Amino acid sequence: MRLTLFVYFLGFGIFLPYFSPFLMAQGFNPQEVGFLLAAVMTSKVIGPPLLGWWVDHHNRILPAMRLMALASILLFLLIFALKLTQAPLGFWLVVLGLFGLAWQPLLSQLDVLTLRLVAGRAQVYSSLRAWGSIGFIVSSVGLGFIINGLAPAAQSVWIAGLLIAALLGLWLLLQRLQEPTAQPSPGFASWALAEPEPRFWQKLRNPALIGFLVMQFLVNVAHGVYYAFFSVYLAEQGYSSAAIGLLWALGVVAEIILFFVLPRFLNRFSYTHLFAIALGLMALRWLLIGTQIESLGWILFAQVLHAASFGLTHAVGIAVIHQQFTGRLQSRGQAVFSGFSYGGGAAVGLMLAGWLWTQFGAVASFLVMSLVSVAAGLMLLTCHRLVSAADARPTDDRIEQGV
Repeated sequence: MRLTLFVYFLGFGIFLPYFSPFLMAQGFNPQEVGFLLAAVMTSKVIGPPLLGWWVDHHNRILPAMRLMALASILLFLLIFALKLTQAPLGFWLVVLGLFGLAWQPLLSQLDVLTLRLVAGRAQVYSSLRAWGSIGFIVSSVGLGFIINGLAPAAQSVWIAGLLIAALLGLWLLLQRLQEPTAQPSPGFASWALAEPEPRFWQKLRNPALIGFLVMQFLVNVAHGVYYAFFSVYLAEQGYSSAAIGLLWALGVVAEIILFFVLPRFLNRFSYTHLFAIALGLMALRWLLIGTQIESLGWILFAQVLHAASFGLTHAVGIAVIHQQFTGRLQSRGQAVFSGFSYGGGAAVGLMLAGWLWTQFGAVASFLVMSLVSVAAGLMLLTCHRLVSAADARPTDDRIEQGV
């Protein structure tokens, strides 16, 4: 499982830092790049819930994951055809949307697969999940050094070629895994003994849960400019490809450190307090990137804050959803969380990023993301009791993870 997570995030470490420069090298403007990246993320709204529904009803996870991995390979190969034929924007939108529909659901189901394998042992889960972060670091730094100084056309070949290699490696590794015995949370036992859980849609009608999902939606909207144009912004300021890769990796290194120190903070702070701290630091992060891009020291500090803006909000988010959706609702709960908050939020954030970047420039774009972070903090007021309920769970059932 370690190697599977490592290889999946090898692909992520190529896609996040380098796919927007790849698209700009194909002649697309910033607003078009925002739409193309949003096409990949919008599919996350549909794909994870559908795959989660299938897994919950058939209680078999690997056949679906293998099929999605194979589909992602075939669809990404079409990008080479689009590149060679200089296809118009519409074709790119369709192909990238379908690619996202196959590739994006794999992340939420990798989480479910890992949770089943470790049977709720959070300390084991964290150590496994850290291998994904290591994979991200290896690819983001390694590719940065490989393409440093190359012409945009040569960089594009390396970016696309290594990403398809990572997708192929994931599919091959999934062939080797054996279907795990489902080891759901304690709520599943009561369901099986005829003490049914509330229906899935009844859970979603809980106003506090809606507020929580909206808060996480805004968290991901606020990352839109960062994911779309951070690499572009750094390159415009004269940073090399190697330096850009190292800066991306620094954020993930900060997450890995978070894995190990988070249990200590859980003993001292509530989930609500951790969320409030994370959202405040996220607002500060975008403010620093937007206004201090020429200062390497401040940018290094801003990248360390990735542990708070993404790692901490995601870790607590997984714990809350894990507590809210148990038993046969587990896969669908995580899929809705991934689809709406991460897929929908990222899609809106990326489209907004393209428009802001084109109309107002880099500084204004990051300042708007800082304001969105503040709005997410206000939404915490609507769901703090829900977050506190998750905080009341036993320490060994909490889920700590990042990237």
